[in-house]
Amino acid sequence: MSFEWGTIVKSINWTLVFNLINFVILLYVLKRLLFKPAIAYLDKRREMIAGRMASAEASEKEAASLVEERARELASARERAQEIVESARARSAETIEEAKRGARTEAERIVAGARAQMTQERDEMIRDLRAAYAEIAVLGAERVLSREVKIDDHRRLLDQLVAEIDDDALKVRP
Repeated sequence: MSFEWGTIVKSINWTLVFNLINFVILLYVLKRLLFKPAIAYLDKRREMIAGRMASAEASEKEAASLVEERARELASARERAQEIVESARARSAETIEEAKRGARTEAERIVAGARAQMTQERDEMIRDLRAAYAEIAVLGAERVLSREVKIDDHRRLLDQLVAEIDDDALKVRP
């Protein structure tokens, strides 16, 4: 079948040709008015998203570094708190020990004072006892000398003198 150009041109449907030309013009117009701005918008959007992603990654890295820094600061604060607690414990132990030493010193001073007072009171009691003995001896001698002494009278006087002496007054208390 041989077709000649003339018969082909006659048999072409001109509506189809115009539709094809319209379609090409439509593609050109869409490319110029719609596709270029849409692609430009999509490129701009892609760059904006990439920038936000980079910013988010940078923020994430910064947050991670801040978390590490805060962890170091927290560890440092814990160490300082531990040092303060240890220092307070040492000071309290030192204060307790100092108070114990002071209490021992005060107790020793009180005991020494009490011993000195006891010694003084004992010496005073001994002096009083000696004075009482001397007085009793003088009274006894006075009675004996005031009358004639017989052995029976002498024994009776001594027994009476011993009976008059208060037994509790003669006891020496330590």
